[in-house]
Order: sequence, then structure tokens, then C-alpha cells
Amino acid sequence: MNRKKILFNCVLFFLLAGLFSQMNLNEESKKNYRLALESFENKNYGDALKYSEFAILYRRQLIEKQIESLKTSLTSRQVQTAGDEIDSILEILIERKENVSVEIIDYYLKRKGIEYFDNSMQNLLTYLQESLLFPEAQKLIGDIYRLEGEYDFAETYYLLALENASVLDIPDQKYEILYLLAQISRLQNDFDKMEVRLLNLLVEDKNFRDKNLISSMKRTIKSSKKGTMEKFFTLYRADSYIFIDAYNQLAEFYYKNQELSKALEFACLSAITSFSKISEILEERNLDYEYSTFSKFLQEASFYDDVIEWGKTSSAWKSFNILAKYAKENGCTTFARELLVSLAQFSPVLYWQKDAVLLLEEM
Repeated sequence: MNRKKILFNCVLFFLLAGLFSQMNLNEESKKNYRLALESFENKNYGDALKYSEFAILYRRQLIEKQIESLKTSLTSRQVQTAGDEIDSILEILIERKENVSVEIIDYYLKRKGIEYFDNSMQNLLTYLQESLLFPEAQKLIGDIYRLEGEYDFAETYYLLALENASVLDIPDQKYEILYLLAQISRLQNDFDKMEVRLLNLLVEDKNFRDKNLISSMKRTIKSSKKGTMEKFFTLYRADSYIFIDAYNQLAEFYYKNQELSKALEFACLSAITSFSKISEILEERNLDYEYSTFSKFLQEASFYDDVIEWGKTSSAWKSFNILAKYAKENGCTTFARELLVSLAQFSPVLYWQKDAVLLLEEM
């Protein structure tokens, strides 16, 4: 065997060994995270913590190796002439048979798409750097400490996960973390911080930022004309469904602080968003259904157990009662009475139906 062939085989061996090592680290990280989730679900929090830390360790080792491989490949003069575009760099790396780096780039392009990185190698390297700490595992560690009552530790890990939220596999998990941080503030009786964290949830919410929508809804509710409640649910729609619980929590917070106008604003957002989501589901389930009255809307919703359950977990049914109560407290008695009459008769959740009856008796 000649010297060139020996050298080629050695290079090939180390390339394959490097690739296998990275694949192995990736599998170990995934396996340990899966074991952490299973342990958490089985309430074995000690094991869940251990496996989460292993998952983070293996992820760090994996990403460090990947960054090192890519940076080594990028130092060659031929690659540098290609600029920052991933596709141009990838073409040269394939020609140079730099298989480890090619595999790394290909893996992330398949996961996220080249558009996610704006075809920029620097953006890909930044993404890898942010992936070092495995935010999903950090969030799980936060969950463990929260359930153990170790709120300071839980907060630390939630904040770490939030710092790296841009690389979460499920982007909306960012909102779950923000909700959990607000919950910790509430459990620690730090209601001012809870308010700030709930408002931070709404930074990207177009409906919360739409002051014309909010002022228009309040204007409709304040009308003393008969039929104002039906007008409200006919005119307005909002689709920021993930924020329903935040709207409700803020509405209750401001109500307790006697900031009744603010409480009404968030109650409006919560109720109309809940209504919009449930209406969307009903229209998909029953092609003959279209909104006519709020009472018929409630009756139609009561046919679907999963819709009722979703309304409970998302606090959607609660939002209608809160809106009626806060409308009454703001002097909007016509709207409040019309809404409570429908809820007292047809709310699909007995608890909120009884609550509506009691509120009606107080008017």
C-alpha cells in the first residue's frame, strides 16, 4: 500500500470517527432528555434532574465539537473566498470531502431550512452557540425546582432557558416559560413582578398593541342600547389564543387594585379572543353553523366535550364571566345584564353558570 493511500485511509478514519462521535453525543443527549421527561412524569424528580444535567452535558460536548469542526473547515483559503453564504461554502466543502462539516451543515439545514439562517454561515454558528445550553432541559430543571418549592432555583433555570429561547424546537414554549415565571412571582407574593412578566408575554401580541380595537370594544360595551352584547360579539374578533390566560390574570390583577378601566380592557381581550377561538372550532365542526346569538353559540359549544375542556384549561369560559362582572363594575349594566342572562341559562360549565346566576342576583 503506497504512502498516499495510507494517508488517505487515515484521514478517512478520523473523519468517520469524528462523525460517529458527534452522532453518539447527539443520541446520548436525546436519550437522557427522554429519560428525564419520563422520570419527571413519574414524579422521580431526582432522576429527572440527573438525566437533565446529563442531557445538557452531552449537548454541550456535541455543539462544541460541531463548532470546532466548522471553524476549522472555514479557515481554509478556498472556503473563505466563498464568503458567508451557506450554499457556496457547502459546495466547496463537498468538493474538499470535508464530510464531518458537510454532515453538520446538512443536519441543521434539514431541521430548520436555509431560510431560517438567511443563508448565512455566521447565523448558523450563532445558532449553534445559543444551542449549547439545551433550553428545553433547562426549562425541565426549572419545573423540577418549582414543584419542589425551590422558587429561586426554578427562576434561575427558567431565565437561562429564556435567554436561549430562539433555539427552542417548539418556539411557543417561550410563552410557557414566561407564564411559569409569572406564576413564581405570584407564589412569592411579588405581584408587581407578576404584572411585569405577564405584560412581557404580550410584547409581540398585535391585539394588545391595537389600541383602536381596545377603545372600540370598550365604547361598544358602554352603550346603554338594548342588544349591545350581541353587537360586541358580532363586531370583534382576535386571534392571540395563547394569551387568553395572561389577559385574565391581568384583568383580575387590575380589578383587585381598583384599576377598573384597565381590568375591563383585558377582560374584553380575553373574552373576544376566547369567543373567536371557540367560534373557529364550531365552524370547522359544523358547516351549517354560523353565529347568530351568543346563547346559541353557547348551546352549540356544549355539544363538544373537547371544546368544553379546552375552555376550562385555557380559562375561556371564565373570561365571559369576568367580562360581565367588570363591565358591571364600570357601570356598563346593559351589556353586563345581557351577557349574564345568556351565561346563566346556557354556559356549558356548571360552575360558571352558577356564578352568572349569582352575579345577576346582585344587579
